Amino acid sequence: MTSPTLSPAPTQSVLTLLVQPKDAGLRLDKLLAVAWGQPRAKIAKAAKRGLITVDGVKVKASLTVKTGQKIEGGKLEEDVAPLTLDPHIKLDILYQDSQILVINKPANLTAHPGPGVKGPTLTPYLLALEPTLATVGDPERPGLVHRLDKDTTGIMVIAKTNASWEFLKKAFSSRKVIKKYLAFTLGVPVTQGLVDQPIGRHPTQRRKMAVIPNGRPAKTLIKVLKVFPPTNLSLVELTLLTGRTHQARVHLAKVKAPVLGDPVYGPKLGPLLASFPSLSPFLGRQLLHARRITIPRAPGGHLALRAPWPLDFQNLYAHLQKLE
Repeated sequence: MTSPTLSPAPTQSVLTLLVQPKDAGLRLDKLLAVAWGQPRAKIAKAAKRGLITVDGVKVKASLTVKTGQKIEGGKLEEDVAPLTLDPHIKLDILYQDSQILVINKPANLTAHPGPGVKGPTLTPYLLALEPTLATVGDPERPGLVHRLDKDTTGIMVIAKTNASWEFLKKAFSSRKVIKKYLAFTLGVPVTQGLVDQPIGRHPTQRRKMAVIPNGRPAKTLIKVLKVFPPTNLSLVELTLLTGRTHQARVHLAKVKAPVLGDPVYGPKLGPLLASFPSLSPFLGRQLLHARRITIPRAPGGHLALRAPWPLDFQNLYAHLQKLE
């Protein structure tokens, strides 16, 4: 399913909105986030700069609006820029109901904006699909209850209501969500089964994570599905029993089988490509895919979903079989 296109951004120098009875009682930032199709954080910044008024008075983003009030935003084009969507990026919807949206995230898409983030993020695509997500959860990360790395593909669950957001956040933190990944690795893991190694910030390279004695508990089950002897590559399944940053990648590197194409934790690919140059077209990213997820549903029961293999996984698997 392709991502829809957002409505054209307003072109007038002053945006106006008259509060309707159905919107009375809402926070100002929540109302404008939906009305103007922007993250609440941007609306809050504009209000802090005094660019938003209610009945002519500058107000805070937390103001509770009343029926009949006139909201105006002057020169907001610079502060509330129109969201643009790359037509080449598509979001596949795997499942949705009144409470959740489950997507198959493509590669080269960061989950949410943040310091140092370059390139497209998932947030505008989610807001295009469901504008009301702007009012759900953290305004910086609307609807998000977990994340995937930029180049990791696969299942992501997004809350569509604040009640669902709270429920799912607790489910993830209490380890009631089962997450299974697939990865192509360079080498065969020297340890299979349970890897119980704490993970924390790397002591000298602050952008990396590492297995360190005083790290947070991290547990991963590793199962080798297939080994491709000529290339010494493996296809492995990982069950993440905890949810540490870069956990799958760090644990696989620790057991001497880093994710193929991982630019941070994997070795250089020169020697592999020197022996097997035909692999070059398949190594455009780290080959990690969130394949399955099982989440609890209130008041009971579970929902199990899976994301299909991405095309690069399919193509590499077929090519490795030809090399055997």
